[in-house]
Amino acid sequence: MKVRVIRLYEPEFFGTVLSHNVTIVEGGPSGGLMMVDTGLPGYLELIEKELKNAGYSIEDISDVVITHYHIDHSGNAEEIRKIAKAKVYAHESDLPFLSKSEQIFNLKYEDVKDELKVSKEDFDKTVKRINSMKFTPVNVDVKLKGNEEIGEFKTIHVPGHTPGHIALYNGEVLIVGDAVRNIGGKVLPPLKFFSWNYEEAKKSFELLLSMKFKYMIPFHGDVINS
Repeated sequence: MKVRVIRLYEPEFFGTVLSHNVTIVEGGPSGGLMMVDTGLPGYLELIEKELKNAGYSIEDISDVVITHYHIDHSGNAEEIRKIAKAKVYAHESDLPFLSKSEQIFNLKYEDVKDELKVSKEDFDKTVKRINSMKFTPVNVDVKLKGNEEIGEFKTIHVPGHTPGHIALYNGEVLIVGDAVRNIGGKVLPPLKFFSWNYEEAKKSFELLLSMKFKYMIPFHGDVINS
């Protein structure tokens, strides 16, 4: 089994450039590639280019796992589902958000400034951009609760960042979505202002860090080696 990370970048994220790690696993449960998270809407061409460089195409994806509903994770899921006839997996608690045609984040400048030291201009620019993105509602084929087997991986329900956030674990590789981030060498829980329940998010963060792994793949930042 090979695990690859496609690195994408989101410019002008509250005055910084934010990296996004789309994970590709060979030998998905339906026989093709398993993609974990799908990037922002409009990033499909970039993903397709990276897949082509690795000798694959969008049509080779047989399974798409969404760690949580946020638009940078689910933004291309429905398009990939249609193109590749892929099966989409997501936790049942996030389904109400995935079925909507928009994702609006009601953020307060004071909350974001406390965590990121961002200017008001960069805050306004980012919020306007992310709230104006067009989102295609996702048809989820497999509704998860946690503890299911998806290929060689097992799902772990790690709520907090969203109600239905999940991680995937195969004993060596731990794919954690936004439940853990590694920015500038600092391993941190999710951003508080983007979290549904920050106390739960911190508990999930501690749980994941307590597990034995060889590689932890966060969606934002660098891969963590044990």
